[in-house]
Amino acid sequence: MSEHSLPRRQFNLGLLAPALLGPWAGAAQAQADWPAGRTIRIVSPSQPGGVTDVIARLLAERWARTLKTTVLVDNKPGGTGSLALNEVAKAAPDGTTLVVGFSGANVIHPLMNAKLPFNALKDFTAIGLMANLGNVMVVHPALPIHNLAEFIAHAKAQPAGKPVLYGSWGNGSGGHLAGEYLKILTGVDLQHVPHRAMNVLVQDMMGGHMPVGFLDLNTARIHVGSGKLRAIAMTGPNRASVLPEVPTMVEQGVKFGIGIWLGLFGPANLPPPVLARLNAELRDALLAPEYAERWQNMFGGRPTPGTPEEFDRTVRADWDVWKRVIEQGKVTAD
Repeated sequence: MSEHSLPRRQFNLGLLAPALLGPWAGAAQAQADWPAGRTIRIVSPSQPGGVTDVIARLLAERWARTLKTTVLVDNKPGGTGSLALNEVAKAAPDGTTLVVGFSGANVIHPLMNAKLPFNALKDFTAIGLMANLGNVMVVHPALPIHNLAEFIAHAKAQPAGKPVLYGSWGNGSGGHLAGEYLKILTGVDLQHVPHRAMNVLVQDMMGGHMPVGFLDLNTARIHVGSGKLRAIAMTGPNRASVLPEVPTMVEQGVKFGIGIWLGLFGPANLPPPVLARLNAELRDALLAPEYAERWQNMFGGRPTPGTPEEFDRTVRADWDVWKRVIEQGKVTAD
């Protein structure tokens, strides 16, 4: 009998697929229907009222409407975000447990603490970037320094063995690492002076006891706006809309483009349909007109939503840069 004489049979693939796929068919459908009435929990690394808490609550408020489900905010402060991150690292990868992360918690703190109970690069899925800004380099107004070129010239003019002192809000802080990275990029001799808190650094600078420092954006805009300190440069990729006259270091010829970011993460191995939906919902929330002013006030600039892949590349690139800075600068959190 030839193959042409075999009886023909027709198969309904739509009916056959569930039998072949078994439980996978149900799982795929569940992913497509996410969240399908399930409660979503957004973990915040800060106390109620902190930046990540406010972000989480804005997202919860919007998503309760758009996703038509219950969205809870769970505050887990402590350990520079490590308590919150560990909670999410151990959660099921179903898109119902998320965390508002930031570069200090997801990159810098893990690089300086090898004994954390999670792997910062492997145990999370990057969902989306929220904002990527920077810290502000400031000087006392009495110094004849108005830009980065003048600062570099001033530092290089100092006698050998007399480095320029700069302050930050503590060992291992973003301000500390910013100074160490500036040293690597320019070759100037700087010496870090840690302070126990941001307000202590500000008082030391305004009193003329500390000539140079790095401040977070919200602190800087208050004291630069009053004229008590002078901003000469922004770290990070963009100018801040609240200090639009302050150019970035990149604009001034120093390739300090790494920023201070906030973003949303889930556990590792989030299903692709769930990841895509979360990213889309995050983007819609960040670009919603009714939230524009609140994001502006919170971030000090516009939100910068992108794809999960773009955010993941940012996290990994930052990891490589800060690893180099920490190792070369022998930075510790002690």
